[in-house]
Amino acid sequence: MASNRSVRRAQEPVTYTCALCDSGDEVRWYCNDCQENLCDRCKDFHIRAKKTKNDDVVPIGDANRQGDKPVPEVCKLHSGKLCDLFCSDCNELLCGICLSKTHKNHNWEPFEDEFSSKRQHLKEHMTAISAKIEHFKNETSERHHDNDGFNDNIDTVRKEVNSKRTKLKAEVDSIADAILAELSALEKEESAMYKKDCQRSEKKVEELTRLLNEAEMTDTSSVSLFETERSLRTKLPLYDVNVRYVSPKQPRFVTESIDRVMLTKTFGKLHHVIQYEKIDIDSKHVQRLSKFTVIQHNLIFGICPVDDSHAWLAIKQYQGLVLVNKEGVVTETVKLNFCPFRITMVGATDILLTSYQDSTFVYKLSLHKKQVTTFADIRRHTACDVSINEWGEVFVTTGTPDIVVLNQSGTIIRKVTIGLERIKHVVCLSSGRLCVVQTTGGKWTDMNIKITDESGTVIQTWTGELDNGQKVGRMHLWKMSCDKYDRVFVPDNHNNQVYVLPRDGKQAMCLLDKTHGVVKPTVLGVDTCGNVWIGCEDGTVHVMDCNMKK
Repeated sequence: MASNRSVRRAQEPVTYTCALCDSGDEVRWYCNDCQENLCDRCKDFHIRAKKTKNDDVVPIGDANRQGDKPVPEVCKLHSGKLCDLFCSDCNELLCGICLSKTHKNHNWEPFEDEFSSKRQHLKEHMTAISAKIEHFKNETSERHHDNDGFNDNIDTVRKEVNSKRTKLKAEVDSIADAILAELSALEKEESAMYKKDCQRSEKKVEELTRLLNEAEMTDTSSVSLFETERSLRTKLPLYDVNVRYVSPKQPRFVTESIDRVMLTKTFGKLHHVIQYEKIDIDSKHVQRLSKFTVIQHNLIFGICPVDDSHAWLAIKQYQGLVLVNKEGVVTETVKLNFCPFRITMVGATDILLTSYQDSTFVYKLSLHKKQVTTFADIRRHTACDVSINEWGEVFVTTGTPDIVVLNQSGTIIRKVTIGLERIKHVVCLSSGRLCVVQTTGGKWTDMNIKITDESGTVIQTWTGELDNGQKVGRMHLWKMSCDKYDRVFVPDNHNNQVYVLPRDGKQAMCLLDKTHGVVKPTVLGVDTCGNVWIGCEDGTVHVMDCNMKK
């Protein structure tokens, strides 16, 4: 608190003297340009004078400078009193009457003392602002520099890609030119043989025609008949019709399918660190867009969204695939001679399928031709779940610790073995990573999820840890899916739940609550808009809009 002397000084009325007439009466004005106090009479003279008529004359309480001495404002509660005190407790200016009435026991300081402190703080703030401005200018400059470097690197990589494309095209052209040159040589050789064979036959025809003419001109009643007959008997054996020319073997061009994986390895691929936007799902705002059942009480085995409003369904005991919209309206069906189990899209034109009858085959359905062909036979293994990565490699689980990897021709190119546990499901993530569900014991409810690299090395393991600090016990995890952010959506048939496992996290969150009414989920898929299609054991499909927030 201030001293009694300061209080008395604060309570004294503030008086000013006019700078022009030295009067102390009615000094209510201040010239900001001349830095002078003015009474009413001198103020009128001041604003009429030729040199000062444009000066900034304001009420003395609104003065904005007076040398180095601060000018307090007039109290809004007590007319004629200046706010020449500052209450530290209330952080406000006040006059002597305010002090005596409502701030008497508060900590306060004279206006001039606090003004100096505030001015110093203002300078410090200004210095801090200037430093921050400089920081962000430097940051912007660095960002410009990084952007220029990034774009230069893109241009360099682009040139390398185009150079590799030119070289690869040149190699293809060289191979094609060699084949075409070989074809030209064969054509030239056949042309020469053709000409020679035709000339030889034409010569024989000419000679035989001459012999025939001679025979026809022979007088059959004379001795010349004997000579002609003897001559023909000698010459005719020279023209053996049983000896034929050898027909040329027709050249055949055996086309080979393009192995995109091998071509990618030959050409090269882009390696970069994927920067993922930090986006979370707010489970409290998950909304069900629709709910429908296509075939009553039949378990949903597979869901393949094709856009933001349609998905293919594989249904238990149904020999075919069904295309439905979000309202459950069937827009297309494809009949098959087996019941499909797991399905995955290959681009937008084909679907890979496995069979529910423990088959060793992986099938391919052409949506354009509506034809099913055998894509691969992984005999000695059973084809269970199937997924495809960004390079076109196909991963097939076998109910063992082994995953069979196929190229786009359906040829086994390698196997991936993950531990000693059985692998039930697989989903391919970006950058060659895999997400697999493994059974850790004899029961289907003893499960975990492993994230591995493309060689099967485990990167992280999830055993039921949740973001709320709890841990799920028994789980029956079914067919998973992932979105464009590499978040894995996992249906738990035992707990009527869908877990969301973030890309870089070891803790999952629960997507559903009781209000959503999802019972016994068995499979799900994520469409292009991030909507989650959940298929259930009773044949019901729920389409969920997951509210995503940054």
